[in-house]
Amino acid sequence: MIHRDWFKRHLEILTQALGAVLGLKAKGDIQAAAAAIETAIQKAFGMSGKLALGLQFGDFISLACKGEEPSAELLSAMSKLFQEWAELLEAQGRTAEASLSRTRGQAILELAGHKVDELSQH
Repeated sequence: MIHRDWFKRHLEILTQALGAVLGLKAKGDIQAAAAAIETAIQKAFGMSGKLALGLQFGDFISLACKGEEPSAELLSAMSKLFQEWAELLEAQGRTAEASLSRTRGQAILELAGHKVDELSQH
């Protein structure tokens, strides 16, 4: 039960952050939207945005999920967050970070797809 509650809470953090980001983006407040994503990463995973982008993929997933197997739903929300962040970083002219965020988001999306495939085979 604790495991499920942990993932549910983190999914809520990411979902709320995405909602806030989309609202700020619609208002044209790119910097505040990017800051909201970094705050969500810190709150959900206990790491800075810089660390989230700098870690090797497997290390990031392990640390972000506290060594537990993440659900496809959580991975999907994580992927959306990193994809949105990539757009915001690009808009700020932070192309190197945008590329890292885009790559991270795509890798998470692929992992989510593998999870869905595994579930459908059982």
